[in-house]
Amino acid sequence: MLYKTLAAAAVAAVLSCTAVQAAEQDKNNITNIAVINVPLIMHEIPQAKASQEAMAKEFGPRQQELRALEQEGQKLAQELQSGKLTGAKATEAQRHLAQLQSDFNLKGRALQEDVNKRSHEEQLRLGGLVQQAVDAIAKERGLQLVLRETGVVYTVSALDISQDVIQRVAARQSKK
Repeated sequence: MLYKTLAAAAVAAVLSCTAVQAAEQDKNNITNIAVINVPLIMHEIPQAKASQEAMAKEFGPRQQELRALEQEGQKLAQELQSGKLTGAKATEAQRHLAQLQSDFNLKGRALQEDVNKRSHEEQLRLGGLVQQAVDAIAKERGLQLVLRETGVVYTVSALDISQDVIQRVAARQSKK
């Protein structure tokens, strides 16, 4: 009987140790996950707002030039439609209107291409800042996986580190 009791105690001890080891392995295998809301971050970081203001300043004069061309063309088109211009003046006005439309289209395309190029450059620059912040936060917190919120079906708010990323990127702005 004593042997059975000792054997049972030994089995219980082994099972207990195995359970503790399994729990430790499970604990070590727990994946630390976080999510981020990239559109929110890109909207809220001060660098994005500064970038938008800089681009508006950079491209503002060209946009004003396009508006002026458009207004001049509309005014000329109204004069032509009213029938006030006849003969050589009407022909000259039509040629001038065609030239205005051509200039408007050419300058508009060039402006759009330049805006798209600069926007892309700024998105890459800001994306780099956000990625650096995410990397730093992930290392500090021991995160093993950070997902974009758009691909996540369900999450709890405790896993969302978007505000932390915004604060981290904003802190870089204030240090400059």
